[in-house]
Amino acid sequence: MNLPDGLLSPSMLWLFNGLLALLLGHAAWRAPWRLFLAVGGRQHLFLASCLLLVLLWGMRADVGPGLSIHFLGMAAFSLMFGWPLALLGGAIVMAGYSFLGQAGWQALGVNTLMTAAVPALVAHAALIASRRFMAPNFFVYIFVPGFFGAALGVLASVLLGAGLLVFSGVYDAAHLWHDYLPYLPLIMLPEAVLNGMVITALVAIKPDWVATFDDEVYIRNR
Repeated sequence: MNLPDGLLSPSMLWLFNGLLALLLGHAAWRAPWRLFLAVGGRQHLFLASCLLLVLLWGMRADVGPGLSIHFLGMAAFSLMFGWPLALLGGAIVMAGYSFLGQAGWQALGVNTLMTAAVPALVAHAALIASRRFMAPNFFVYIFVPGFFGAALGVLASVLLGAGLLVFSGVYDAAHLWHDYLPYLPLIMLPEAVLNGMVITALVAIKPDWVATFDDEVYIRNR
């Protein structure tokens, strides 16, 4: 869901722009810059991943003004680089997306929060929950943060956007319930499969590309 300018009130747009600025500042402070800058390959991988996200977000189906369906890919992005860099990367991607005219500049804050921050943080929360409450297992890592984290991230993103549109009076709840939300299950499963497949392939072929995966923990200690 990517909102154009003018769909929400200016005060709400400024509120979300401020929230995004605070969150980006916190992410910049928490990001592992020393490790990220020490390995040149990580920087190239990060830029390539951002470019892929621009292409992925561009493949969307529009249901109405401000209502669109597309893959997010943020669960895999968050697991590859950690949530701080994923959030910063998502903001860069949304800025590029806005530059291409696919989203509004004034709505950059709310769009970045919905499309990048929320799904990245949901995947991170799923990763923490798996580490805290489940045994360190390869399949737990793939299915909990990679698969279910991606599906729940889409759910949270869409519900947040729908709630904002209803709260702002742009759409009524009945319209969204009948004409938009029924598509939600159709995107949750493919999103989960896409992110799960990407993470599975990376930890099998290039585990050093996935910052949150440690084969000493998930494989060799089993």
